Amino acid sequence: MKNSYRFIRSGVLTILLVFVAASVFVPIGKVEGEGTLLKTGNYIYSPTPNGGNSPDWKATGSLSMINGVLFDETPLYAGWMGSSTSPSTVNVVIDLLKDYPLDQIRLVLNSPNKYWGFKDVTIKYRPESATGYYIIDRHVRTGTDLNYSVTVPMSNKSARIIILTIRRTQPYQHIPLTEVEIYRGTGVEWQNPESAFTAEELKAELKKEALMADKFGQWMSETWPGKVRSDGQLQQEYADEAKALANVALDSTKYDQYGGIKSGEKQTSTGYFRLQNINGKWWFITPDGYPFIMKGIDATSLWEYGYKTPILKADGTPKQIFEELPDQTAYSPAYTKDANGEYVSFVIANAMKKYGIDYESKWEDITQKRLIDWGFNAFSKWTKPRNIAFPYIQVLQDPWNLRRIQWTYDVFDPQSAPTIENALKTQLQSARYSKWLIGYSYDNEAGWNSDIVTEVLTYSSDSPAKSAFVDFLAPRYIGNLNAVNQLLGTNAASFDALKDTPIDIAKVPAVDVSEYIRLASRTYYSMIRDIIKKYDPNHLFLGTSIVPTWRTSLDWDQAAMEYVDAFSVDSYTRNASWISRYEAFGKPLLNLEHSFGSSERGLSYVNAATMTTSIAERGIAYRDFAESQAAHPLFVGSGWFSYYDQPVTGRPDGESYNLGLVNQQDQPYTDMVNIMKTVHAGLENIHLNGVGP
Repeated sequence: MKNSYRFIRSGVLTILLVFVAASVFVPIGKVEGEGTLLKTGNYIYSPTPNGGNSPDWKATGSLSMINGVLFDETPLYAGWMGSSTSPSTVNVVIDLLKDYPLDQIRLVLNSPNKYWGFKDVTIKYRPESATGYYIIDRHVRTGTDLNYSVTVPMSNKSARIIILTIRRTQPYQHIPLTEVEIYRGTGVEWQNPESAFTAEELKAELKKEALMADKFGQWMSETWPGKVRSDGQLQQEYADEAKALANVALDSTKYDQYGGIKSGEKQTSTGYFRLQNINGKWWFITPDGYPFIMKGIDATSLWEYGYKTPILKADGTPKQIFEELPDQTAYSPAYTKDANGEYVSFVIANAMKKYGIDYESKWEDITQKRLIDWGFNAFSKWTKPRNIAFPYIQVLQDPWNLRRIQWTYDVFDPQSAPTIENALKTQLQSARYSKWLIGYSYDNEAGWNSDIVTEVLTYSSDSPAKSAFVDFLAPRYIGNLNAVNQLLGTNAASFDALKDTPIDIAKVPAVDVSEYIRLASRTYYSMIRDIIKKYDPNHLFLGTSIVPTWRTSLDWDQAAMEYVDAFSVDSYTRNASWISRYEAFGKPLLNLEHSFGSSERGLSYVNAATMTTSIAERGIAYRDFAESQAAHPLFVGSGWFSYYDQPVTGRPDGESYNLGLVNQQDQPYTDMVNIMKTVHAGLENIHLNGVGP
């Protein structure tokens, strides 16, 4: 581990040295052409544009700045059409043929209509002698104007290669790039350049990395008030916060030990959390018998998987994106490895720097006081701290060895029930008598819709789901094989033979597809309910965290209602309109994942619906969202995802979102959490009186 650390450090130092060398090297040459528009060089695309104008449309090789559409000062453009399989990013790699001091880069991204646009664009550069890149800017699109331009100051930095990386807001968005204007700055240009890069060499540039994170895991290409500069700063922040929170504790005159409100009429106490409708409003009831609305926080553990970032490339060599990694001996708890690679958690390393000896215990004390002070009352999803007594929901993960169908599994497989039971029974038995456990959710964001049925119908009889479909369909047509063949356009000799016959879903009546999905849902939810109740009859079954309009269907969701105590969703939206989808079913509703984010400090937001422009605006968006949910009589609680931001260098699956109440340097987003504190103090009254924004 220690040798690996030295290797990474030396690699970063090499990059820094060549950058420094490039910035101070003064070649012999003239100072001329300042402020002029450069039109010299070549560029390539990755992937190839499948929209826009020739000659860039479908261009797979190198294009000349003189002949291409990006530097011609006309409305012609390169475009990338969106679809369900579109890559999330597109790249343009530009070779200026030699180093130039640059004044600014201006991009024009005019959209033909509202279906075109982009989420953000990152601009990287390197001088010829450097082996890695600098990130000069990451610009986030604002507004809805079709005509859009971005101007990025370069401040006379020397560059030969420039890379533009443009991201989509969502897969179906089309991306335009109309014009690139590169202006020469003040200084001298390199007089002895290498020959022009080939198309293959330019594509290889995309594999080179740029420095992104400093030694605390912070975005290097931006400054902001309070940015951590030293271990001493972290330690002083701990001392100041510990003093400010010294007297924080749950108000026992207002709440019971679980966070139930004492101003509400006390109900029957069963010793466990349960649900009750009181005067037309659903509430949780605490083990002590008081009404409770869950104000939860997700992924609160210091050791949360999603807070770490990979430190190796796919080929096993160190990533050159870190200014400096924590010492692997002194901060060994921050390092982990698995079959897919090695990782560091700046969250853990920064906590160790900040809290010192017995860091986890001190961190837990501060975290519990923060959450009480901010008005949170539960750990609502995913991981939680080891030693904080808070109500919580436990996520039961589906076993890895189930028979899969795309994002879900074959609920008709007779091996599903024993496999799931074997995987869950120990967890259920160990939590059976916990008074802090609210209940269980199972799996995550995985329902059935017509896409699943489409695939199932292509399977053969060795698929339990396909056999179940034929067994379901036959009695609906009174066992009339001829009628079924005629309906489906098949010529199966028997219903058993039909199980081995591919079926086109377009030939299946919509009502049959719907009823088959409902059958699958009833099979699934009844199985999970029965397993939970077998080993733990004391706690609630809270559903499967469905995303209302993604990877599920209303047929699936509706059929689940009979078997769950409450129905849970993950809804990253602006208001409580998602509730209307389920209103008619009358079940208590939970939103176990939601948040608002902004594209600051190297991070991004989850989707356009939850985008904000500042930390304070995140709090305002939360206020409106939380109050609109709480006003509904079916609503019983929600969970903010998550306690910490994701790493700026990406978690193992690449996500890098501004989601936290706290950044990865353990600094609370004060402008946001102060608003949350006020909101939380009034949510029970809003739910009681049904008045929201």
